[in-house]
Amino acid sequence: EMHSILAEFELPYKFSDEVEAYAEKIPDKVTAAELKNRRDFRKVPTFTIDPADAKDFDDALSLKPLEGGLWEVGVHIADVSHYVQTKTILDREAYERATSVYLVDRVVPMLPEKLSNGVCSLRPHEDKLTFSAVFKMNEQGEVLDEWFGRTVIYSDRRFNYEEAQKIIESGQGDMKEEILKLYEISKVLKKKRFEQGSVNFEREEVKFHLAEDGTPTGIYFKVQKEANWLIEEFMLLANRSVAEYIGRQNKTFVYRIHDEPDEDKLLQFNNFISRFGYRIDMKNRKAITSSLNALLEEVQGKKEQNLIDMLAIRSMSKAVYTTQNIGHYGLAFDHYTHFTSPIRRYPDIMAHRLLQHYLDKGASVKEDAYEEQCKHASNMEN
Repeated sequence: EMHSILAEFELPYKFSDEVEAYAEKIPDKVTAAELKNRRDFRKVPTFTIDPADAKDFDDALSLKPLEGGLWEVGVHIADVSHYVQTKTILDREAYERATSVYLVDRVVPMLPEKLSNGVCSLRPHEDKLTFSAVFKMNEQGEVLDEWFGRTVIYSDRRFNYEEAQKIIESGQGDMKEEILKLYEISKVLKKKRFEQGSVNFEREEVKFHLAEDGTPTGIYFKVQKEANWLIEEFMLLANRSVAEYIGRQNKTFVYRIHDEPDEDKLLQFNNFISRFGYRIDMKNRKAITSSLNALLEEVQGKKEQNLIDMLAIRSMSKAVYTTQNIGHYGLAFDHYTHFTSPIRRYPDIMAHRLLQHYLDKGASVKEDAYEEQCKHASNMEN
């Protein structure tokens, strides 16, 4: 089945010998010369939280107390653009693939394993090059100051979601102070986001237990819990803040946009759910969002939940990459980009390169070439 899917969609599950050879030449160790150009976070408590079976760790969080009850929160993202230089065979390959593809039993990666699981992956107890968004925050989740730039980190601990969840629930475990404090702040961020009109599309994912030969032996639901929200809220904060920073300068950038829902699709959705006794208030944007969130909460645990969840998503517009910013309807953000997963998404590499260019006081780049690249990434994703 997996091989037929790979063939049907022409998914490139192997890299050419030339690409592999180029990747193998990339040094594993961070050089002293490179460290001098970066802000050093190696002594700040830092950790990753990922699925138990993950091998490519894109993002890490750090936390440091500041005077006056404030906190420095670091969102550290693998600095893939340091290793994947423009106009190289590696860059051309990553651009063509545009994204990693996740199948039931394997990943078709955007980058060779040397990078995706090795050099770029933020593995514990190793110095790693990162591109960071660093926030000075108060207990109310307000950002009082922000800084973007290239950094080096040392992850003290690799958690899976279940381990982090246990710490949140019990209050005990490794790095409990950092995890519990970040969880507290993430709760505030999440509450604010929904108050401002974000749509709550949190669906249970179906996953499979596989035997060593790939045969499915069981099925389970991947439930989103507080540990997932903790990571998600800080990734959303970083993505939005980077997009706002460049948006304020009116310079060309790669945005992740999500248009308002199509009225006809929403009407069809409303007609369908009316058979179950539900309805969406279509009076205005705010009414649509609040009634949609109320509906998604009301169907929780009911037999029609999966059907209504799926149809609600289908009634929405598709999110795409573009240089023309119109905001993100689903998240209720005026500015949004993808900055936090450059190991598996090419637009994130583009965002990193453009952000560094503008941090170096570069002029706004020409839109056309970037729009073309955005269209390619959107097409490959769909």
